[in-house]
Amino acid sequence: MERYRKIAILIGILLFLAALFGNIIGFSSGEGIGFGQIFMALSGILIVLAGAFGRRFVNGYRSVAIMILNTLILLALLEFSALILIKTIGIENIHQENQREQIQTRDVRESGLMFPDQEYHPFVMWRSAPVSLPLMNVNQSGIRRTYWVPRIEGTRIFALGGSAMWGWMVPDSSTIPSCLQKEINSIPGFEASVTNLAQNAWVSTQEVTELMLRLRSGDIPDLLIFYNGANDIFASFENGRAGMIIGNRSIAGRLSVQEDQSGASPDGLTLLLRSTNIFMLMDYLIGIEPEVAAPNVRFVAAATCFDDPGFDMAPLAGATAAHYLENYRIVEALSKEYNFQFYFFLQPLLCFETDDSHPGASELLETEDERFLEFVGITYSMILDQRNDYPRLIPVQDIIDEEEMEIFIDLCHLNASGNEKVAAWMAEYLYAGLAVSSPDTLINQ
Repeated sequence: MERYRKIAILIGILLFLAALFGNIIGFSSGEGIGFGQIFMALSGILIVLAGAFGRRFVNGYRSVAIMILNTLILLALLEFSALILIKTIGIENIHQENQREQIQTRDVRESGLMFPDQEYHPFVMWRSAPVSLPLMNVNQSGIRRTYWVPRIEGTRIFALGGSAMWGWMVPDSSTIPSCLQKEINSIPGFEASVTNLAQNAWVSTQEVTELMLRLRSGDIPDLLIFYNGANDIFASFENGRAGMIIGNRSIAGRLSVQEDQSGASPDGLTLLLRSTNIFMLMDYLIGIEPEVAAPNVRFVAAATCFDDPGFDMAPLAGATAAHYLENYRIVEALSKEYNFQFYFFLQPLLCFETDDSHPGASELLETEDERFLEFVGITYSMILDQRNDYPRLIPVQDIIDEEEMEIFIDLCHLNASGNEKVAAWMAEYLYAGLAVSSPDTLINQ
């Protein structure tokens, strides 16, 4: 018997050491300690205890097992009772843990609009998920509806950009593409249809990629208009590097193999506890309800490099401007190969306004990071300094400055009136440009 106990102790020690050094000897497929290693270590400890204490361990193990079983039965009864109470009380949306879903529900209730979910799409990373609301419609391909599109054939216009072009918190009828379509319809002889290909949070590289996918499939426009610039700067400020997408760190973290393949994650236990009926009932009864929107949240979080007081923004701003203008050159080359025209409209930003030109500008910007606003200003200046080399790069800021009216929702998004103003100016500009450059092929007169 003594011999078997020594063998058991030896086996237990070997199991524990194998679990402890699993990453080194190849028992673990990822970094850190996974569930498999934890199970192996506990098994080793139990075997060592069994070998050391013999029959006394068996008796103690039986008592502990009965205690654990009784505890699990009690928890199961409490969980079932909590479920019955939740159903009886009729607590609305108590299982709705998704904060985005709560925000969407609130937005639809208050305005008839919402910020849609995003779905993966090859090469461009994401497009909007389908939405069907009275004021907002996105089809199965992630393309938002454009109002007042004529049935007759004419100039095909593709509109690309980020959320400002897509139509942040305005109805389908008040997006820039829809307003542009309405203005075009009112110009005699200007027959064109506008397609809104913009997507929330896209940077110019994603927009160019979308264009390339369209061209490859034979979907070639007559005219391409970009309304962008801000997201490229926001992405650089967030990542501390130029040429990145918004949310790059989050996406990279999901793809990195840092979790054990068994499914373990740092927050797994927390998520499990929060999903129980007991937790949700306690959460409701003590009055801790999740906030669906935090007021005065900064527009973009800063990369860690901006925390350095001596950090020089100029090189990063210069690289950001260079990436943006390089995408202009790519589109220019594609336009010659595929025979279409294009314009880059550099979108207006509230940080270039004053309370005189836009009442309430300082109030809207008071929570923004001063480093962020400075970085935006430096980068925009670098882009505009090279405007003479890019004749189809058109700043829209001057158009906004002409009237003293509140048209900004936040730093970069316009309300319905602002979109109408920009679209009306765009329509006149495009008509004049197209009529001069190709009156026979693009303008039906």
